[in-house]
Amino acid sequence: MKNPIVKIHTDFGFITIELYPQYAPNTVDSFIWSAQQGFYDNRLIKRVVKDFVLQPSYSHFDIDGCDFMLEGEFAQNGFDNPLEFEKYTVAMAGDGEKESHGCEFFITLSDAAAEKLQGHFAPFGKVTDGFDVVDKIAQTEVRQIFIDGVNAVIKQPLKDIFILSTKVETYGCTYPKPQIKYWVK
Repeated sequence: MKNPIVKIHTDFGFITIELYPQYAPNTVDSFIWSAQQGFYDNRLIKRVVKDFVLQPSYSHFDIDGCDFMLEGEFAQNGFDNPLEFEKYTVAMAGDGEKESHGCEFFITLSDAAAEKLQGHFAPFGKVTDGFDVVDKIAQTEVRQIFIDGVNAVIKQPLKDIFILSTKVETYGCTYPKPQIKYWVK
């Protein structure tokens, strides 16, 4: 069985990601389901932290249907996920202890950042093409903003950068709706 492939079209070009359902099955189900719902299309990339992560959202995309949590598929939560973090690993955000967010993924921007994340977040894919696009987005100038409800200062690109569309090739396999732990709202 071939692993699913994701093509993310951004303002700067295409990023290709291979997903690994064998390591984080529910997280992959969630990403594919979210992409099929259109949650990632026409979305602003809201967080870029140099040498750390590129993250399309820090606020559930302001879509109620996207505001859910999953049981974290990572070591800190007792889940055996052997996928190692490294530069260009794709993982799901969350609390780093028990849960992953259902839609909020990120891409690591350095091996040093990846070391800090290992075991605390659910890696579920890797960038396989479009490294130059990730790097270009990672080098964009940012401003610091405060986001209500997150209680943190976020580094957001000065100039808006969008994910224009996200297409998933599943090679004929059907991936189910994720097992949702709970809805946030």
